[in-house]
Amino acid sequence: MRKFWRGLLLMLSGLLLINVAIPTVAASVNANQALVQFIEHKMTGKDGIYTNYLATSNADDSVATGHQYLSESAGYYLQYLAQTKQKRKFRAFYKQTKRTFYRQSVFLYRFDPHHPEKYQVNATIDDLRIIAALLKYDDINHTTKYQTEIKRLYQGLSSQVKQAGLLTDMYSLTTHTHNQTVTLCYQDLAILRRLDQKSYLKAVRVVTAGKISHRVPLYYQSYQLKTGHYSQAQLVTPQLLITFLHLAEVGKLPSDSLNWLKQRVATQTLYNAYSLTGQAKNHDTAAANYALALMIGQTVHDQQLSTAAEKVLLTMQVTDQNSPLYGSFGDPQTKQVYSFNELTALVALNQ
Repeated sequence: MRKFWRGLLLMLSGLLLINVAIPTVAASVNANQALVQFIEHKMTGKDGIYTNYLATSNADDSVATGHQYLSESAGYYLQYLAQTKQKRKFRAFYKQTKRTFYRQSVFLYRFDPHHPEKYQVNATIDDLRIIAALLKYDDINHTTKYQTEIKRLYQGLSSQVKQAGLLTDMYSLTTHTHNQTVTLCYQDLAILRRLDQKSYLKAVRVVTAGKISHRVPLYYQSYQLKTGHYSQAQLVTPQLLITFLHLAEVGKLPSDSLNWLKQRVATQTLYNAYSLTGQAKNHDTAAANYALALMIGQTVHDQQLSTAAEKVLLTMQVTDQNSPLYGSFGDPQTKQVYSFNELTALVALNQ
């Protein structure tokens, strides 16, 4: 299991090393169309959305690479299809997602078509993201098509990962056990509020108590059930911002946390990792950071934040129509393109 968590952190670290260059801003409508074309024509295989544009696999097996698939990507793409009312495509892609990832009541976090039985573990945030997409489909289209499926999926997930009323991070299909970690960004508060009020109330307490301080209005990465302590590891920005987003969606994002984010976006200093004292650990950034900031701005109806985040995000897009990466948020020199950057941007630009 340690290898699994190390792999997730390495994956985040790897995908966040790109998008530092700042080319010309593209018009948002054309930018969105170009991004959709890139994802659907160059990042999509028969089992879903590729983890990377390049097919080459990394020697480090703990990190998903090449043309492997992540349920994280499937969830984000389903959210995009739901919010853009592409009903037929949504239904087809959801069926494909279940075929690719769904095993023993959870969605595998990773699938390798060359080794289909290799990665037998889920990541709870990915299951909840897929459930959220199904809820969004029914909400937007005013249907009840997926209500029974939603209840079945949530009950199956919670039966595997819940402990002490909280959803832990993962379930191993091999050992039939879950871990003891409650990563704060894994607690999708809006979904829990709709489906599991008791777990929602417990999750809110754990997440809100995970705020470091008023002076450092950021949130610890995780909470350990065995010890009752929060992790002292450095803060990975996408996870931090997803925690912000989940709090914003239930009206519980503190004003000092929002102001911290607005300042970083306004000065284009939203970096990839921070210490527990709020100091940047490096000066690398990524499209996903600004895409998540845009989602937060949209959620709290802060036009200043939304506009600023979208502006920075679009400067990171490849606008050279002669480039094979045209429309993406990848690196034209190395040809590195990571699905997390592409799909968070896709959801943010279409929200």
